[in-house]
Amino acid sequence: MYTEVENYNLVAKLGNLKTIVLLLKAINFKENATCFGTENGLKVTVEDAKCMQASAYIPAHVFQVFNLKEDVIFRVNLNILVECLCMFWSNINCQGSSVALQLFYEGNGHPVTVLIEEDGIITDCSLKTQEPDELLDFHLEPENVLNKVVLQTELLKDILSELDSTSDFIELFLSPAPPFFRISTTGLAGICHIELPHDGELVDNFQCTSTAMSSYKLSHIKPAMKALSCANKVSLRTDTCGLLCFQYMVKTDEGHTCYIEYYISPVIDPNG
Repeated sequence: MYTEVENYNLVAKLGNLKTIVLLLKAINFKENATCFGTENGLKVTVEDAKCMQASAYIPAHVFQVFNLKEDVIFRVNLNILVECLCMFWSNINCQGSSVALQLFYEGNGHPVTVLIEEDGIITDCSLKTQEPDELLDFHLEPENVLNKVVLQTELLKDILSELDSTSDFIELFLSPAPPFFRISTTGLAGICHIELPHDGELVDNFQCTSTAMSSYKLSHIKPAMKALSCANKVSLRTDTCGLLCFQYMVKTDEGHTCYIEYYISPVIDPNG
């Protein structure tokens, strides 16, 4: 589409627009996102108030073309990008319809150009880029991970749909002894405890080394649930500081695997 591709630091092509739309919609809870292009692929990160962070990962091998001269980092308006891509959402889901995407980025100060091709018709979107804000380095050191639970997403969907929406906080209890896995809320309906089966058929893995209980803002948990609609499995991990990580595995139509990660900081004193 663009002939002088050698002028660009990043040139990427996806044969199917559906994957990137699902991933970006799942983390679209703030206006702006920081994009990282490395030899591993593309990462799009959104952060809120330095206490929660979400990233969508598209590995390089998922792209039909992924040419990178050097690592790139830039910030874009995620609301506008998602809005542009969603113009083709109904077409993406039509049988036999082919919607491809190409992305071009020249470097600092230049816009990101997104070309969307549908049955030979090309739509050209140019998005302004900004200097990225410094992001917190959210991560879980393996030696600090206390608990890890891998679930089929349908189980977590059912549980979270039952949560009391009038509660400000959600308490997560994980233990190697009964009740093993419990989610609690306190709202207008009073205290509600939901116990999850730690060895049911929808639980793929339950690793719990010690009893841990942490509270999180429900308003931070809710955005993390957006990814449930497009994921196959979700891994839930907590560390010694109470940092919570949801990692979602998202299968593409072509059989590739992409990931979405949400990090949520605990509330130190929910009663304070």
